[in-house]
Amino acid sequence: MKNKPVYGAEDGTGAGDPPAVVVTPPADAGSVLYPDDPKVEPTVEPGTEKPAGDAPTEWKEYAPDPAKTDEENAAAKAEHDKTKPAADDPADKVPEDGKYVLKMPEGVEVDQELLDELSPEFKAAGLTGKQAQALTDKFIAKQQARMKAQGEGWAKTVSDWVDEAKKDPEIGGANWDGTVKTASGVVGRFGNDALKEYLNASGAGNHPEMIRFMAKVGAVIGEDNPAISETPGKKVAADTASILYPDDKPKGK
Repeated sequence: MKNKPVYGAEDGTGAGDPPAVVVTPPADAGSVLYPDDPKVEPTVEPGTEKPAGDAPTEWKEYAPDPAKTDEENAAAKAEHDKTKPAADDPADKVPEDGKYVLKMPEGVEVDQELLDELSPEFKAAGLTGKQAQALTDKFIAKQQARMKAQGEGWAKTVSDWVDEAKKDPEIGGANWDGTVKTASGVVGRFGNDALKEYLNASGAGNHPEMIRFMAKVGAVIGEDNPAISETPGKKVAADTASILYPDDKPKGK
């Protein structure tokens, strides 16, 4: 029987065990995740080298490369200068006095009372000015998105009311034009600009039941025999109550 081969200590294995096999991939081999992409080492411009790991290092001015022309060195220096750390910014620190200054987007005013209440919490959490600003920006963006969605939802509701009114068998269909004319006449005769503004701003003027109510009032009153005087100070017709409430008998009769 053949003896098992004995491998030397240089193989890094014990006696009787097969040697460990180390395969060195070719320089142009792809990675495991992207086997078709050749591995290319990045080119590092002189003077732009980054230290290994995350260890901080002192920033240095660009060192011209003798192998490059003046134009090439100037371009490389311009790119390198972009990596120069900015001067100390107060926004990068936690304000000692606990007062945070936040910038609002156009059309939004800072709620100073709320900011004064939150500032001690920001400072206790160790937030820098930039971190507090980032949180504020996210909050405002979220609130604006919600308001926009609510506005679009309400606009659709008001639009749906109009469609519903136009399809209503009593006030819509062939009666729609007459309904709108009568209802608008009531608002124009007995309402004022403030009422019109409210009906438009709230969307109530598009609600089927509001349109129905105004149309019925106009039909009962009649254009040629208004129940209420259009001119303030003039005597109201004696039979006003009987027109609005025909089933009620006048007092004393």
